[in-house]
Amino acid sequence: MGSKISNELVASVNKNTLSAIGDLPNRVPNVLKKSFYFKGRKAPEIACEIIKALTSPNDIILDPFFGGGSFILSALDAHRKIFGIELDNYTYDIVSMLFTEVDTDLVNEYFAVVEESAKQIVMDLYRTTCCGMDNYISKLYFDPENQEYYNPVSHREIIDDENVILTHKCENCGKKRKKFDDYDFEVLKRSEQLDTSGFPDSTYIENSRINITTSTGADKYDRIFTNRGKFALLTIQEAISKLPDTLERHLLQHALVSSLPLARIAQFGSSTDILYHVVPQKAQETNVWSVFNTKYKDILNFKKQYSNYQVSDVKSNSQYKLLCGSYRTILDKKYENKFDLVYTDFPYTDQVPYLERNQLFRVWLNHFCDGNNFVLSEKMLNEEIVLTNAPTRKNKGTIDLYFQDINNIFATLQKCLKVEKFAIFTIKLGKASHIRTYLEIVNLAKKNGFEYVSRFGIEKNDPTLRKQSAYANTFMNEIIVIFQKLKDEDRYFYVGDVDFEFIFKKEIYKILLKQEPHDSFTLTKAVNYGNELLIEREYIPNEKDHLKMLKIVSENFLVGDNGTIYIDNNRLYLDIEDNKTLFVKLYDLVPLYIRKLLSENGKFVLEDLYMELTASISGSSNTIMQILDNTDYKSAIRTLILNYCEISNGYYVKKRVVNEKHDNSEDISQYTGSEFELLVKELLIKEGYFNITIVGGAGDRGVDLVASILLDKDVKKVIFQCKRWISNVGSEPIQRLFAEREHHSYSKAICITTSDFTTEGKRAAKDFNVEIWNGIRVMELLNHHFPQKYYNRALNIPEESNN
Repeated sequence: MGSKISNELVASVNKNTLSAIGDLPNRVPNVLKKSFYFKGRKAPEIACEIIKALTSPNDIILDPFFGGGSFILSALDAHRKIFGIELDNYTYDIVSMLFTEVDTDLVNEYFAVVEESAKQIVMDLYRTTCCGMDNYISKLYFDPENQEYYNPVSHREIIDDENVILTHKCENCGKKRKKFDDYDFEVLKRSEQLDTSGFPDSTYIENSRINITTSTGADKYDRIFTNRGKFALLTIQEAISKLPDTLERHLLQHALVSSLPLARIAQFGSSTDILYHVVPQKAQETNVWSVFNTKYKDILNFKKQYSNYQVSDVKSNSQYKLLCGSYRTILDKKYENKFDLVYTDFPYTDQVPYLERNQLFRVWLNHFCDGNNFVLSEKMLNEEIVLTNAPTRKNKGTIDLYFQDINNIFATLQKCLKVEKFAIFTIKLGKASHIRTYLEIVNLAKKNGFEYVSRFGIEKNDPTLRKQSAYANTFMNEIIVIFQKLKDEDRYFYVGDVDFEFIFKKEIYKILLKQEPHDSFTLTKAVNYGNELLIEREYIPNEKDHLKMLKIVSENFLVGDNGTIYIDNNRLYLDIEDNKTLFVKLYDLVPLYIRKLLSENGKFVLEDLYMELTASISGSSNTIMQILDNTDYKSAIRTLILNYCEISNGYYVKKRVVNEKHDNSEDISQYTGSEFELLVKELLIKEGYFNITIVGGAGDRGVDLVASILLDKDVKKVIFQCKRWISNVGSEPIQRLFAEREHHSYSKAICITTSDFTTEGKRAAKDFNVEIWNGIRVMELLNHHFPQKYYNRALNIPEESNN
């Protein structure tokens, strides 16, 4: 309700973006993924197509948090100029290296020098034998906690108890595996005597969310390396440090630093996601030279793949500009109304605290390179947008402080983005609780002069994730959210952090609901009332504010010729209902959203439905959060989905309904509670009841109908509770019905539902002697008395003949 942009614009954006990306996979190219360690890269190809769809060839794109560089590549592939900013000096340095021209021949020459100096020393640390033939260890699986190498805890990578992977096949047996033996133990023992005093021993910033904990010793830099690994890294570093200080040496330096995640003691089969975990069992040690050699090749492959984007200076060239620092400092004033599109990967809550996560790399560079380039300053820590539980970062430890940072983002982007241009964010919700954050982000965008345009999910390719998303309260999709910068005159009316426009609409709506038919509430009264609300908030309204209030009323209500305001009955005032009413309305709308999603895509995941609900209300997130925070609500939503859908390949798809409707038959699962009560009354009349009174409503104490029936020549009074529920009925309604029967001495109590009863509900019915009619029983009675007139789509019951 009350969007500041036209439905035509929304339709156009949706059409252009969805047509552009089509069926493109949400995939990060291996050459980018392997170039250096970075968690959370996004698919450049998808962003590229969206950029082309929403911009013109001469437009300039802004990415104020370029991170792993995905959207830099997206813009360049779309033949657009891009301006990128990155706070983290380590990330900025390695991305700059990847995009800066080097002398490939000189790089290869330098690598050969390092190879000559260090390779054999490092390889000898991993020497082994198989069938009496010399070989080298590529990986060793062991248990660090008790230093078990001969018989480590078994896992999928250990086959036939062989826990050593060789660098090449044995010339005798042809195998590439062997069991750890006494020769390997002697080599290992000698490596433990090597001098590694030059290895960094810094203390990390603690953060338990990324496994940096003092209790495990993970806050100490050298805790997760074997002595053999330390010596190997030091040996290669010494060789690199002797080279001339050139860009080519810098490339090799980053190849070594990028090797650290796999040079440490890691979980078996580990990639590089979990950097700081102290592994007690099922660990792996990897040949450091092999890792370094691979990372060196990965960097060269990136430069070859993206050779068109190699420049002499990333800060000044015709294609792009990459700067290191705070986005606020860089963009302040100098770039007002400069950019045609913002496209960035949103710094989302506690999912990736990058400055803390990158300590592994930064400490090494500080120790062996120019520390001034890689210092983790207080200024950087203060400027980072993050939610962290680091004990030393209290100013980044609460969601409210995080929201202040998000507010600053939108305030800054509002200044540097051109009017009516788009800001696009990719967000990985991760779990349902993050929807609260998403809703607040939408609110802060509105506060700072943006309007929500659209959002859509990008499907992952992992079937396991798809299935998890369908069954659980987690979200599979990354979402792309699009906002538009509004004209000043169209901005939402905020007073400080409060959405006064929402409050004003809600108060007017409440007044109109309560007024008697002969009452008249006019524009003048509305503005005067708005003045009172503003003054209560210590805000002195002016003429401009009066015009805003008049505009708000005219855009959201009907205004008669005499200035009288009316509720527009053709509108759904979802966002300004009270929370209880709003939940009931939203719940009743869920089947419509399910139908919409199925008709548009043929399938959906849980996140899609929740996002449809959030899009329905622009003012308050309370009702949505009631759903997400309440187990019963979540269960009801899940049950509701499964009444209309079944799961196929991890997605919700249309349910193959067994009892198809007949011509002109009505689906009782779509009835409101009141409609269902009227239907039950008709049914009870057919069943011989009389003097039926509907008493449902406020204060009904769990009784919806009271009826009389002749039993054994005596008139008995019976009470009924009618539950037009999708989810199963539990014990509470049964207990309330029992209490009312006993209190008023009714003869009988019956609980009727369109669904079924939970195990607890059935047990309570038996214990309290309350009769229960489930959905199948109701349909049996309806089919008997009103053949082919009703059906219940929520039930899987046999079809009646159409003959």
